[in-house]
Amino acid sequence: MNNKKQQVQALLGLALIGGLMVAVPVQAGGFSTPTYGAPGWGRAFGGGSLFKNDPSSAFNNPAAMAFVDHNVAQMTVDYARIKIKYKGQANDYQGNPVSNTPFNPDGTFDPALTTVNNNDGGQGGFTAWLPTGFMVMPLGDRFSFGLAQVVPQGMRTTWNEDSKLRDFAVDTKIETVGLTGSLSFKVRDDLSIGAGMIVQHSKGFVSQNIDLLAAAANSKSELGGIPFPAGLGTSLIRVKVDNTSVGWFTGVVWKPTEQDSLGLNYHAKIKNKMEGKYNIRADAFSYQLMTGPSPFGGTGTIPEVAYPGLKLMPDGANASTQLDIPATAGLDWVHQFNDRLTLGVSAVWTQWSSFKDLTLKSDGNTIVSIPYNYRDSWMYSIGGDFKATDELTLRAGVASDQTPTRNSTRDPRIPDGDRYFLSLGAGYDVKAIPGLTLDLAYSHQFVQEVNLKTKNVDRLGAASLDGKAESSGDVVAVSATYAF
Repeated sequence: MNNKKQQVQALLGLALIGGLMVAVPVQAGGFSTPTYGAPGWGRAFGGGSLFKNDPSSAFNNPAAMAFVDHNVAQMTVDYARIKIKYKGQANDYQGNPVSNTPFNPDGTFDPALTTVNNNDGGQGGFTAWLPTGFMVMPLGDRFSFGLAQVVPQGMRTTWNEDSKLRDFAVDTKIETVGLTGSLSFKVRDDLSIGAGMIVQHSKGFVSQNIDLLAAAANSKSELGGIPFPAGLGTSLIRVKVDNTSVGWFTGVVWKPTEQDSLGLNYHAKIKNKMEGKYNIRADAFSYQLMTGPSPFGGTGTIPEVAYPGLKLMPDGANASTQLDIPATAGLDWVHQFNDRLTLGVSAVWTQWSSFKDLTLKSDGNTIVSIPYNYRDSWMYSIGGDFKATDELTLRAGVASDQTPTRNSTRDPRIPDGDRYFLSLGAGYDVKAIPGLTLDLAYSHQFVQEVNLKTKNVDRLGAASLDGKAESSGDVVAVSATYAF
């Protein structure tokens, strides 16, 4: 009777954790976020979800669910702290250091008050809470069913609004929450297949300044070539979009020996057209440039004359962008040396080459298109478990993750570099509540210092950067797993 009561208490506790996880704001750095519980983080993702009775297989490789021998549920909360700093120069389209000119309330300005902008943007990183949850339920001897709530993609950077980086990026925030269902089938005692579907909701918010006069000076219109001053006024465009999309994933697992497991998984590309609104927070001078007739010739406002078809609506208008989720494929191997030591290795390929540019449109007209031209990337990892006692399991792992960014197009919005994970973790079986395991993991990310030597597109003012970005990251993951 007491054991039944403890089981009910454990299930209620896990349900409460799940409710809290959904309530926490989902924020992550980088497009892709690892979708593992604390055990996976402790191994630096080595071996994927092929370790015994790992419920994260419900999303990462559904075929592995066929080898889960009992019902199991897992709830995880990850805390991430990412640090990003920029050091270097920023020049306007004429090659001069970026400057700011203050405006009077009536829209007039004094050129003598122009000052060089030495603000490097402050701390561009973030702190975030990332929730995940998994459950696997065997259905007889051959089938297993799985559910998952994951945060498969996300990123965030925030720079000072009045910094020298403002024409490249101020805020960038993408959040994705996915709900999945999956099914596995054990073809033979040593072979299984699986597949699943994901329904995910993506939200995005980006903001940055538009140097309207510098953009006009760099156009191919009759305004092009006029030496307009740069850095006049503030035109902070803010874009908020979202979308719900559907995708699929599949996997296969083969156990050639009692000690070895090999797995292959594939997550298909997801089409993701995000729609919403944009507005532009502008001072009186910039507002007039976007709404009044051009005083320098042509028909329409300065943006319309400079770029025919471009109409900026500071008071708000529709916005859309295509931000597809790239396909991934992973190969995992896990080997159990003895009753205490198990090691796993993994290689994951991501088809980042599908991300060519970030294009913002409004009612079919292009506002701006920023090229990125990402390249495909690989992540390699190795990690394992050591069962120190019947209750305590220790974990460790390392991983190497290639950046998809290129030197020619890397900007402060995603100043990504190659990164290396060093992870440690531990799990404890709570004997007082049979079936309950608590896990803790810590992972540090060493991120390569990268160059930011890029020129902005003409429509944003054609400013340029010549500097470096330094980044690092820390993640703490806590999981509660209950087998029933």
